This record gives sequence, structure tokens and C-alpha cells, in this order.
Amino acid sequence: MDKSVKGVIAAALGTLLLAGCGGGAKEDATGGGEAKTAAVDGWDASDACALLDKAAVGDALKDQVAETSLGLVNKAEGANAATSECTYRLASGGSATLMTRKSPIADNTPEAIALAKSTTAKTMAAFSDKKIEDVPGLGKGAFFVPGINQLNVFLDDSRFVILTVGSAPNDSARATAVSLVGKIKP
Repeated sequence: MDKSVKGVIAAALGTLLLAGCGGGAKEDATGGGEAKTAAVDGWDASDACALLDKAAVGDALKDQVAETSLGLVNKAEGANAATSECTYRLASGGSATLMTRKSPIADNTPEAIALAKSTTAKTMAAFSDKKIEDVPGLGKGAFFVPGINQLNVFLDDSRFVILTVGSAPNDSARATAVSLVGKIKP
């Protein structure tokens, strides 16, 4: 698979997953209509670049991050999730991306996670014979997409990230991505 096809697939999957994860609002025990996310209230998904330091990305990819750019910004409003994407452009010409999502309605349910995984698997099957890999012990649920080197992590009930390290060597991309997700600000 050439780099342009990988880029299109990664972007499509990321956009699909950021937009597609969700469901109806869940009521908390007080009937307030929104689940509480107090533990992560300072986590701003509308600024992905602030959540993962560019020096950490450069160190992990053994390259210097020449610049970062923030895009696809959506501020949370009502039941709509906050989202953004940070692109880390490497001095060598490669790149990595971090897409972030935080929902005010705690919609990272087991069903939503399973749907995201199966949708990704079906999309990838159209382009590749590589299988989606579960990543146990990382967040509420996680899976890795080999070939495009994309790690999808449901951090908890409301936060979700997609980290694509397409510039990483295929044999170490999963470990590199897992390491970097561990460096995302809590």
C-alpha cells in the first residue's frame, strides 16, 4: 500500500471514528441528563497539540518535529463532543497525527467501542489483508491498525484518541504508539 493510500485511509478512519462514536445522552444518578466527567474536566480535546508534547513525538519517532498544526477543531456544546487533530510534521518529511475527542455524555460504551472496532476492520478489509489488533490493558478499550500504524484508544467513558504514527517502522509502530499514548496529558 503506498503512502497516499495510507494517508487517505487513516484520515477517513479517523474522521469516521471521531464522528461515529456516540449515542444518546445518559442520565446520571441525579437525573441531570449528563454523566459526570469531573476527573477529566481540564482535558481539552479541542487542542490536541497541547495534550501531547511535540518533543515526546520527536523522541519516539527519532526525528525532530519541525512544526505542529491544529485542525478539525470543534468546541463542546451541549451534547456535542469537543474534537481536534494535531499534525506533527517531522524534519524528515514524515508526520504523525493525534485526533482527540471528549464527550460530555460519557458515550464510550462497550457497544460504541465494538462498533468502532468492527467498522474499522470492515474499512481496512477493503484495502488490506492486515487484521485489527486488540491492545489489552490500555484505557477502557484499544486497538491497533497495522499498515497505517494507527492506535485507537478509548481512555475512559468520555475521552477517545486516535494516534497515527505512519512514519514509524512497521515492526515497532505499535509499541511506539502505545508509548506515546502513555505521554498524553491526563
